[in-house]
Amino acid sequence: MKEYLSKWTWQRFIQLLVGLFFLWDYFSDGGRLVLAFGAVMFAQAVFNVGCFSSRGCNTSVKDSDFSGTAVTDDAEVEYEEIN
Repeated sequence: MKEYLSKWTWQRFIQLLVGLFFLWDYFSDGGRLVLAFGAVMFAQAVFNVGCFSSRGCNTSVKDSDFSGTAVTDDAEVEYEEIN
């Protein structure tokens, strides 16, 4: 549990608190939109996914073609004319 909590950032704690606030608001006043937003914020904080995760919103996919070689700006492109 210590290792799990040691990877938490202040942004993740804030997201968890926001999610808990909206979940509490749903149980006190109702509203499906509040429940959905609270559940999403809470789940993102607990599972470390989404834009607040350690990887941010970007993906780990690199700029490369299907053969695995890096694509550069000066790469020659071949075109085929279709009739």
